[in-house]
Amino acid sequence: MKNKNNQKINKLLGKKIRYARKQAGLSQKKLGSSLQISDKAISAYEVGRTTPSFAILKRISKITYRPIAYFDTETQDGDLDLQIKLKTIEKELLEIKQLLKKREKK
Repeated sequence: MKNKNNQKINKLLGKKIRYARKQAGLSQKKLGSSLQISDKAISAYEVGRTTPSFAILKRISKITYRPIAYFDTETQDGDLDLQIKLKTIEKELLEIKQLLKKREKK
């Protein structure tokens, strides 16, 4: 039973990695190159054959602009979408704040 549960978790994690990679506009080869691993390793992660180390997962998170919580297989997708939207809004607000500061200096 435990082995089947692990396989299910690996497949779900793999789907999340694939989705994040595609949303970032990266091929398996490009992501692998950025991580200094092979595209075959990326493929193995995405189909759930192997699980990336936490260090690799953190780097995937950074490269794909996803919060590390996105890859938590117990987090609901709706929660993740909200987190991503909030991060995007925070980033946009920071950019607006920087633009306003530049205008004030003129």
